[in-house]
Amino acid sequence: MQKKMIFFDIDGTLVNDQKIIPESTKLAIKELKTNGHEVAIATGRNLFMAQNIIDELEINHYVVCNGAAGYLHKKKVYENPLDHSQLEKLIKVADLNNHDMIYETPETLRRRNEEADVSITTAMKSVGYGVPKYDADFYLHNSLVQCLLFYREDEKQFYENGQFSKFRFVRWHDSGVDVLPHDGSKANTVIRVALENGFKVEDTIAFGDGLNDLEMIEKVGTGVAMGNALESVKLRADKVTKSCNEDGIYIALKELGLI
Repeated sequence: MQKKMIFFDIDGTLVNDQKIIPESTKLAIKELKTNGHEVAIATGRNLFMAQNIIDELEINHYVVCNGAAGYLHKKKVYENPLDHSQLEKLIKVADLNNHDMIYETPETLRRRNEEADVSITTAMKSVGYGVPKYDADFYLHNSLVQCLLFYREDEKQFYENGQFSKFRFVRWHDSGVDVLPHDGSKANTVIRVALENGFKVEDTIAFGDGLNDLEMIEKVGTGVAMGNALESVKLRADKVTKSCNEDGIYIALKELGLI
């Protein structure tokens, strides 16, 4: 059997609607490793938010912050920081419009606004986390790889009409958007990590469900969309499986002949 490197998104993919890993998924991951395949995570979460999943599944490779940082054998092999001058401009626009922001390094989260409003608390709760600690000046002393910005779709004109040429904006919640380097994506870093680990692109597989998974699912050798994925993601995938609540990962890996 040709060995593969398989990348899994977390929210809506590895974890179900109850924010737990189904037993069938745990079994599938274990069998993948037994069969000699390499298992990795590719998530929008930073390392702090992903660590419990990484530890539970005993995974050694991970792409975090939507590709802004990549780890191979638990060692960072790639980092793509946000442009600092545009970050300062972004902060001014967010402050002017009373939009909350979270700063992210690969390992740490801090919030800019002293008082957290309902948009940030609701969005963070949706991924199983509370609001991070307050430190308005965190960005002055740390290199950021991602920000979370909290605004509605009908407010995107403040940010997404070409004002920030060095950033990408990817929505993950009704009120939450990832701010990434313009050339940053899960796709690019997944391919980088796989190649560095000795795998050809055609021997890579990725599972996902959201807009931040779309490019990754297109670029890997085999892209698998969960049954709960957005329709735009399903349309670009090579394969659509059952949802994260219906043993979708286990079923797909069985059908692909990997377990």
